[in-house]
Amino acid sequence: MPEIYKPGYLEAIFGPMKSGKSEFLIRMFNELRYSDIKGVVFKPAVNTREPGIASRGSDMQLEAIIIDEKHPEEILSYLENLECKFVGVDEAQFFTDNLVEVIEQLIQKEYHVIVCGLLLSFRGEPFGPMPSLVGRAHRVTRLTAICEYPNCNHYAVLTQRLIDGQPSPYNSPLVLIENSGLSETYEPRCVNHHQVPKT
Repeated sequence: MPEIYKPGYLEAIFGPMKSGKSEFLIRMFNELRYSDIKGVVFKPAVNTREPGIASRGSDMQLEAIIIDEKHPEEILSYLENLECKFVGVDEAQFFTDNLVEVIEQLIQKEYHVIVCGLLLSFRGEPFGPMPSLVGRAHRVTRLTAICEYPNCNHYAVLTQRLIDGQPSPYNSPLVLIENSGLSETYEPRCVNHHQVPKT
């Protein structure tokens, strides 16, 4: 039977919006409740949808420590006085690229680290530190969703941002948090129906 904890191990989970990333992460950490292994999860402060981590497809939730996404090294400071072996980082794409160095230090200290997030932005381009983390991961889990374009229902690997129901243009801000007061929403889309107007 495989061990839950693997020292110096990095797992990466990625997929578009509504692909079940948060639920996957929550399930992994809920398993720790049945062991003597302690774990903690961090999330960026920019994600204000909820205080912890919540699955949109279920009522599953997980407590998380909020970290300034511009200073991921705060993760190291927090862990100095905490006994745990598992570390999770949700919405990793929002952190600065310094997160990669932080994760490398955690691996050297024999933590089992799980990072979760979007690999690609709404533009369909590499998003923050996620591509570098996926490239360094010992294990990668790629999740898909179902394209929400009318009458499509193909597998979706991209995230569509909509503003007032219309595709967000390429030059709009990279980071907009859903329900932040603007009329933006996000949908999973297949390659054929992902739209990013250049003007």
